[in-house]
Amino acid sequence: MKKLIAILFLILSVGVLRSQTIVTDRPDQTESPISVSPGVIQVESGLLFQRAEFPGRFTIHRSVYPTSLFRLGVFKNFELRLVNEVSTYKIERTRRSDSSFIAENKYSGSEDIQLGFKYQFNSAENKVVLGLVAHLFIPTGSQELTVNDYGVMTRLNIAYDLDEKRSLGANLGYFNSDLDWANEGQERQLGAFTYTLSYGQAIDDRLGVYLEAFGEYVEFEEWLNNMDAGMTYLLRDNIQLDYSFGWGINYIMNYHSIGISFYLPSK
Repeated sequence: MKKLIAILFLILSVGVLRSQTIVTDRPDQTESPISVSPGVIQVESGLLFQRAEFPGRFTIHRSVYPTSLFRLGVFKNFELRLVNEVSTYKIERTRRSDSSFIAENKYSGSEDIQLGFKYQFNSAENKVVLGLVAHLFIPTGSQELTVNDYGVMTRLNIAYDLDEKRSLGANLGYFNSDLDWANEGQERQLGAFTYTLSYGQAIDDRLGVYLEAFGEYVEFEEWLNNMDAGMTYLLRDNIQLDYSFGWGINYIMNYHSIGISFYLPSK
């Protein structure tokens, strides 16, 4: 079960529409290469409702209320990050013959905290902008939700402006929720290669939309491929609303998410 929860951690991360004043890492899965300015505190939060089916007749319903990303600009092109999520998982197992329920479990609480950083390699004025994000998963979650191990997520972030209103974004990364190599005989996880490819377009000065493909090569054995789409609406220069929905390509998965992001400018 912990492995399935780790896969859901991986599937739904946070993402970028570059055309608006506030630049966020949600609602898509593609992390922006652009860091927040020194002294700025940016909060990106939302609600998530997800359902996924896995081999062995397992169905996981995940509700997150909320998922929150806190970003602090430390100096030029560098920010510190913290991710905190409060979730409920309902895990259903059915019979192979008639799909009737044979087990149902429900778990609620805090998931493992993520601490990390983002480094922006070059100016946002460039046609192509590059960045790097790295998170460390710390086993601080509730007893039933923690993976009970340290983990790591790294992503190379790429953004390319097609013109003033259209942009492409891509991430290439690696994820592993099992970094404890001390216990002899423990089954080791190889982790997963991850990718995203996003197309974003500004409809006007306030409204933006996107379409995206994303997925992971789990344990370097099996591909889980997905699509999602969504929109952002700029209430003010520093406040953005969003909505997104996604679905699995080669397995059954779907989700809906709504959120709000804002930043507090430095004095």
